Amino acid sequence: MIGYQDLLKGVIHVLQNTYPAIPIYGDEVTEGYKLPCFFTTILPIESETQTKNYISINLLIVISYFSDCKDSLKCLEVMSKLKQAFGICLSVEDRHFTIQDSMIEKVEKDVYQFSFRITYHELINFEPDNELITTIEHHIEGSNK
Repeated sequence: MIGYQDLLKGVIHVLQNTYPAIPIYGDEVTEGYKLPCFFTTILPIESETQTKNYISINLLIVISYFSDCKDSLKCLEVMSKLKQAFGICLSVEDRHFTIQDSMIEKVEKDVYQFSFRITYHELINFEPDNELITTIEHHIEGSNK
């Protein structure tokens, strides 16, 4: 099962590879951060039981860019490069999550956000409905076996 921590590590991996010199913070940091920087947030939007064994999970991932630059075009270039780095898929361990509804927006004076959704299924319970078949009988036509 993939946890939020694993997904966040995947997001941070892309950020570090794209902008290695820019620090990355979580929501718990409220002061003392250096500009420019990124803040990452994962927001669970919805989880829906699909069957007794599977659940569908919908998450919003938000990356905020706090800029030290007043040039909005340069900030948009940073965000555009970030969007390109994520592409259409977020890879986490051996899984690949399709990026949906990605968006770049300016949310405050010098704060820009790149956000996207991912939806995925998780196995929550595995109880086979039937007993496992242990013997397979073969009937070959024309044979007495």
